[in-house]
Amino acid sequence: MRFVLTFLFVIMAAPAWAQSTPAEPDLKKEALKAEERIDENMVTMSNLMEALSNHLGQLHFLRTLCYGADDQKWRRTASDMMNVETPGDGTRRRELIRAFNAGYYMQKERYQTCSSMVAIDVAALSESGRRLSIMLGDPYRED
Repeated sequence: MRFVLTFLFVIMAAPAWAQSTPAEPDLKKEALKAEERIDENMVTMSNLMEALSNHLGQLHFLRTLCYGADDQKWRRTASDMMNVETPGDGTRRRELIRAFNAGYYMQKERYQTCSSMVAIDVAALSESGRRLSIMLGDPYRED
């Protein structure tokens, strides 16, 4: 009898309980928005290296936001990339640094705390960065 009463109580309370829980953001919808925003931003870049540098700046901010300021993984990656891509070319290096910093501050304006939305942006940036890397590695691409 207790089981039946408990079961009935749970069934009767379920609609009210469901209404009181906060709605989760539609993650698929948010992921599509993030991808669109990233693609729109890429159009403003003058070349693929600037776009990749911008992505690394965004990823750097998001990673330090979630893992702490000591985590410099993406800054080191960007620095290594710039050393390879711009040996002795100070002007080009400054352009890539400018793109990195623009990406960093773009995300700094968007997020103040680590959240599931940050994870969505990281996933979208990672996928876009993967596509950029493939394009950069294509020997038949036009600059």
